Amino acid sequence: MRGNVRVRVDGTEVEVDPKSVLLDAIKKAGVPMHSFCQAGEIYRGASCRLCLVELPNGKLVPACAFPVSDDLEVRTRTAKTLRARRSTLELLLAYHRIECWACMRKGDCVLVKMATDLRLNGIPVCAECPLHPEECLLSKGILCLGPLTLAGCDAECPATGGRCWGCRGPVTREDIVVRALKRYMELGFNIGEVIETAEIFWSAHPFLEKIKFVARGV
Repeated sequence: MRGNVRVRVDGTEVEVDPKSVLLDAIKKAGVPMHSFCQAGEIYRGASCRLCLVELPNGKLVPACAFPVSDDLEVRTRTAKTLRARRSTLELLLAYHRIECWACMRKGDCVLVKMATDLRLNGIPVCAECPLHPEECLLSKGILCLGPLTLAGCDAECPATGGRCWGCRGPVTREDIVVRALKRYMELGFNIGEVIETAEIFWSAHPFLEKIKFVARGV
């Protein structure tokens, strides 16, 4: 019977079963790695391309599908891999219908964790909110700027019982703004009051004028 093979991940050597793929070795080495195919079966067949890693020859390969071999070396966070992952995630987010306030994955969103790691903005802080959609402050009549505010703060305000005041600045994707404003209207909120609340933190932010413009057409 063939023994384990040695794989070096970012300089750390680990031993894995010869039938493993690189992602198994990366996990054993304790290195964080983006992956949809092993995160809730969102994607299959190495199609998301978010776990691309770099081989010594400069080639990028998907860690979830590339077989291990003895003395294989791989680097996970080179400029080349991070650039490729960032571009891939940007494309995925562009086609993703983002309505985090109503998503059952809110509070444990794979997308927002990846976006934060890759320094991509655009996802509302609702994605980090620990409150179940049915417990959303908005559904209780409490004005919260979560649907319009950028994620990245781990949603400390809702976690302590308070509402979001928008301290991280506004989301700048127009389609998300449109859906968020419609959500406010569906729940009976006055859009003028929403804008007034946003001005507390965003009065000097150029995108506030864009939100006002979008609000007039909703």
